[in-house]
Amino acid sequence: MSRFPHCLSLNPPPLLQLIWFLAPHVELASQQAKVIEAQIPSVQTRLLTGSDGVEYWSKQCIWDTVLNGIRIVVSTHQVLLDALIHGFVQMARLSLMVFDEAHHCIADHPASRILRDFYHPCLAANNGQAPAILGLTASPVVNNKAGKLEQLESNLQAISRTPRLSREELLHHVNKPTLVRLAYPSELHDTPRSQLLLDLHQLRSSLDIEQDPFVKKLMSGPEPYDPVQLRKLKLSRKTYCQEQLKNLSTRAEIIQLELGPWAADWYIKACIRKFQQVASHDTIGLRMLDDREKVYLYECLTGLLPSIPEDDELTDDAPLSSKFLCLAEYLLSQLGMQFTGLLFVRTRAEVAVLAQLLSLHPKTKALLTVGTFVGVSSTASRKANIGDLIDIRGQIHTLDDLRFGRKNLVIATSALEEGIDVTACNTVICFEKPPNLISVIQRRGRARKSESKFVIMLADDADPSVITTWEKLEQEMQRQYMDDMRQLQGLEALEETDEGYREFVVEQTGAKLLLADAASHLYHFCATLTTGPLSNRAPVFSVKSVGKNLFTTTVILPISVDASVREASSSAWKTEKAAKRDAAFEAYIQLYRAGLVSDNLLPVEAYDELVVEIQTEVAKVASLVEIAGQLNPWHLVARDWQARTNRENLSTTHCFDVSLLCNDEAVAAVQMILPCNLPVLPTIPLYWDARTMFRSIISPRSASASQSTHPHVAAQSTALLLRSVFRYRMNVEATDFVAFFLPGESENPLQWTQQYVGTIKSEELKPLDVSTLPLNRLGMARSMSQGGLAHVVRGFQIGSLEVPAMERQSTERDEAGFYLQVSKFPKRTDFLHKVSEQDEQTPAKHYTTLLKAEDCEIDKLPIGYAYFAAIVPCVMHRVGCSLIGAHLCNTLLAPASIENLELVLTAITTSAAQEPTNYQRQEFLGDSVLKFLTSLTLTSDHLRWPEGHLSRAKDHIVSNASLAKAALAIGLDKFIITKPFTGSKWRPLYVADQLGKPTGQPRLLSTKTLADVVEALIGAAFLDGGFRKAIELTKIFLRKPTWSMVEDKNEILHTTHQASESSIICPHHFVQLEELVGYNFTLKSLALEALTDSSYMGPNVTTSYERLEFLGDTCLDIIVATTSFNHEPPIKTHGLHLIRSAVVNADFLAFLSLTLCVSVPRATITTGNRKNDVSVSQALVPLHLWNFMRHASPTVRHAQQGVIERYESLETSISESLQRGSHIPWALLARLGAPKFLSDIIESVVGAIYIDSHGSLTACEAFLERLGVMGYLRRLLDGGVALYHPKEELGQLADTETVRYEVFREEGEEKRFGCVVRVGESEVAKVGDGLCAMEVETRAAEEAVRLLKGERGDAARKRKFE
Repeated sequence: MSRFPHCLSLNPPPLLQLIWFLAPHVELASQQAKVIEAQIPSVQTRLLTGSDGVEYWSKQCIWDTVLNGIRIVVSTHQVLLDALIHGFVQMARLSLMVFDEAHHCIADHPASRILRDFYHPCLAANNGQAPAILGLTASPVVNNKAGKLEQLESNLQAISRTPRLSREELLHHVNKPTLVRLAYPSELHDTPRSQLLLDLHQLRSSLDIEQDPFVKKLMSGPEPYDPVQLRKLKLSRKTYCQEQLKNLSTRAEIIQLELGPWAADWYIKACIRKFQQVASHDTIGLRMLDDREKVYLYECLTGLLPSIPEDDELTDDAPLSSKFLCLAEYLLSQLGMQFTGLLFVRTRAEVAVLAQLLSLHPKTKALLTVGTFVGVSSTASRKANIGDLIDIRGQIHTLDDLRFGRKNLVIATSALEEGIDVTACNTVICFEKPPNLISVIQRRGRARKSESKFVIMLADDADPSVITTWEKLEQEMQRQYMDDMRQLQGLEALEETDEGYREFVVEQTGAKLLLADAASHLYHFCATLTTGPLSNRAPVFSVKSVGKNLFTTTVILPISVDASVREASSSAWKTEKAAKRDAAFEAYIQLYRAGLVSDNLLPVEAYDELVVEIQTEVAKVASLVEIAGQLNPWHLVARDWQARTNRENLSTTHCFDVSLLCNDEAVAAVQMILPCNLPVLPTIPLYWDARTMFRSIISPRSASASQSTHPHVAAQSTALLLRSVFRYRMNVEATDFVAFFLPGESENPLQWTQQYVGTIKSEELKPLDVSTLPLNRLGMARSMSQGGLAHVVRGFQIGSLEVPAMERQSTERDEAGFYLQVSKFPKRTDFLHKVSEQDEQTPAKHYTTLLKAEDCEIDKLPIGYAYFAAIVPCVMHRVGCSLIGAHLCNTLLAPASIENLELVLTAITTSAAQEPTNYQRQEFLGDSVLKFLTSLTLTSDHLRWPEGHLSRAKDHIVSNASLAKAALAIGLDKFIITKPFTGSKWRPLYVADQLGKPTGQPRLLSTKTLADVVEALIGAAFLDGGFRKAIELTKIFLRKPTWSMVEDKNEILHTTHQASESSIICPHHFVQLEELVGYNFTLKSLALEALTDSSYMGPNVTTSYERLEFLGDTCLDIIVATTSFNHEPPIKTHGLHLIRSAVVNADFLAFLSLTLCVSVPRATITTGNRKNDVSVSQALVPLHLWNFMRHASPTVRHAQQGVIERYESLETSISESLQRGSHIPWALLARLGAPKFLSDIIESVVGAIYIDSHGSLTACEAFLERLGVMGYLRRLLDGGVALYHPKEELGQLADTETVRYEVFREEGEEKRFGCVVRVGESEVAKVGDGLCAMEVETRAAEEAVRLLKGERGDAARKRKFE
């Protein structure tokens, strides 16, 4: 069945045409329908059986409604035959008919009639145009009659093919069972009889036929009856009630004969009790009975009740048949750890009774777990049979229970012989002699395990001819087996024959490919492909016979390999082995010529210059490396001063206005003179103290009169300004300042310097009217008794007063003095960082102090200039940082042409520098940009590379090691700002000093920080000029791959897929896929590729979804990253990472993949009690994204089924948490246990939309909006949802203690996990009943967090009350 979906993909049926799958009985049809629905979930499949009431569908409109939107129909042969006979279905409407167990297509079987009466006439009438036919059978000849094979081939218009190719491999893996004749003693004539059976016979003989409800109905009905027919009816006694009692007694007789009196008694009692139980209910079978028939049977059977004992206990001495006891003893002898058995019986009644006997018998009840399997009724109009004990609903899971070891014996009728998928057993028992050869073959085929046994039970006094027949059959089986073994030995000898010699030599290296080594090379190449964990990465060899004793082989590589080199064929060889080698040889040469194999004949990933470490883990370097000291920007300024030719004035310099403001009022205005230009600088916030903030604004001037000032005067002016605050830190002899400070434009520098140089005695102010004296024109007051300690004059006090103790400078009282009211001038020089009131030295500094005027001197330089002098170190630091950034932009980063210097400055500033901004947020963005550009470039440059090559190449390119190495190689390290500004040791800067200091001392820096700075610069370029500038900047650091504009790469990908569009046929149902994703594909092949799993081996495909998923992953990442980065207010860096991790999380995406669906109509048919009582209604059924996946992997199918079951139980809880919860539902998502392919197809669809839309991230975002990704992203960005994963949060609560998770398997039949979490040595939490290790670890972490928070909250409350 794994090949059947390929038919639909290769030749998708037209809109109204159907594929009709036919099976000989309902059980097989039901099984095949389930398989088809699982394999091709994207199209609607309908199972039609007699139980659906098909015989009542007597109008064309009913059939049209039922088949509307259906692509595949599965039914028994009779259903299709009846539909064809009555014209409800036309042969022309079918595109393909699949006959399972096709050996039935002979004689007058319904399968043969379909072909004979409808297919062949259609073929003749339409010039050979008719549905395609696929016949499947393991045994086309079921008896020895001549001509049957020819008739079968003629009916099917086909040629029968047997598995001659690869026969030696088949024989190696097929285990022939040992034939065992199990003889049991014949029953003696005096064997006890069942009393209940005797009573039942007596009851039947005593019934008056004229009291039968059907006879009475005929005699009393309104219509006249035929006396002759009535007489015949009385003689035959063939009414429903009489037949039911007869069948019950007949079956009981068989039970007594085969199993003994106790079994017959139990069977009759069970049938009566079951009828009594259901007679009062409107069950499906009894619904067809007349009420009088129910009452009549009820009264008849109730008459047996007094003779029925209530006790059903089965003891060792119970009267059971010797045949059953022989069976029980044999089963006991075979029971072992790995026992799995099938027991075939003739009737449904025997199935029920044997199951009961083996479950109750003292010797077997503890050792056998028994299941049952019988045929299903094929008609809805069938009346209830009171002798039928098997509940069909109970056998739904029987075969799965046997497969997974929950049951070790299944008792079945012949319904389990044909077609049904049954796990291999080691014991198959025929309770009665098989009826024909086909039964022997099919039952024997169930015993496929090694050393299995095929057992046939026969009485010890059986007819000798019967024994002879089975002995001959056993001898024939042994002869065939020996012939097979001799043939196998001959084939093995032939395979060892050395056939020829081929070699391929690479001239450049001398590497040689030999015929004998080609297959191992090819397997190694395929092993390097990192397809999904559920996919097979081995090449597939297909052998074909061409002429007598010659073979050719075609090898098909995994679908992740480019289609142009995926297949290779051999020439003709005498053996399969040689043909396979030759095919592998040709395939490997193709890979070499396509560039997927290197000149050393190894997978290119190991030797390509671009990905030199692609096979191994990304290179590890030391976590800390020594880098250059930080660039000294004032060294560059000093060199500019040194290079000036005109030393007489400052005419060739650059002038800048520097303003100092407090509450938008000017404090001071100064001109700064530099030999070089400055970039535009933002306003500098300055934190004078906890209550006062200044702002400094630096703006360039086109020209200034001060630029004609002689440098000597500029030096005097600068020295005067700086000496006001830093007099003890200055070199009094040096005048070569790196930056000159002159008074504002309105002042003459020379006059200004002469006016404000020096000090005055405070007493000189006493004669003046100090109440009108402008304080801002005064300079700083310096207390001589305190060593010239600087103060700010706040006012004056004259006269006798009491000085508060805290403000008094001496113990004496001045009776009539002159005092200065002052506050201390701060000693700190770092005004770039905020200071809190708690950090200030003493609260008293905000209050004034009284100083004796006679003890003080006051600077002539106004206090505003002193304020400015104090903030000069801060201004110089900010100017220096800007100079570093500007120099970087003008040198290393010049090709990128970044205009916004602040972005670059942010990118090169580490958090250790304690600047207002650092690289971390931009690194978050740049990381996504780099990964996107790398993925896009690799995907477009290497169109034949599988996803594994692409992923490892990308990981190498964007690794911290690669980026750190690139940063060091071009000298970025000296530009990185790491040292925090404190100002504590700041000294005025002089040209002579700075000329000898190009950089600081070498530093240690982590390789991660180096890589982060590179990514932050890429983020800066992206913010400044989009992908264009980001690419230009990336080129600076990374030489390979070949970087070019995004638009060019998009066009390459679109053109490449467009070229393959004509070879792909898009199935019609993919229209619903476009409706589902909300996007109409121009290139339909992209939609098909996006949902093709790597396990798919059919036609109509370019490659699997892995390459698109590789590209779509980074498209998703860049969309989430840019949206998060641009959110207002800005999200902190750690929050950005947490949000991105939550939104691109595979479990979250998988849940959305399971949720996204469209509704498609599907007809529902309800059949009533009467003929033609049929109602048709339309229901909408969901079609999910995963339904469109194309795969050929049972593992994928089982994973889909398992996650759907879990999704249905968790969907409400997860959805509620995502919509309104205060936490991300990590544990619930982990319990969902979604396989990776569910999130992969989300990313592959994003990749497909990106290529199809010529690179529109907006189109991709629209799909993500429809999916629910963007909505949840906005919810996380808006806040109110705890972002931490429980394990991360527990790690923070544990602080320095170690957190350990101990996962264990719980006892029980089902696979369940538990987990204990320990913090330090203490067990904090324990959880169980988990479906996977990740779930229980997450839940344990959640519980531990809850408990620890509760304990710490209790402790805090206790401390509060103590």
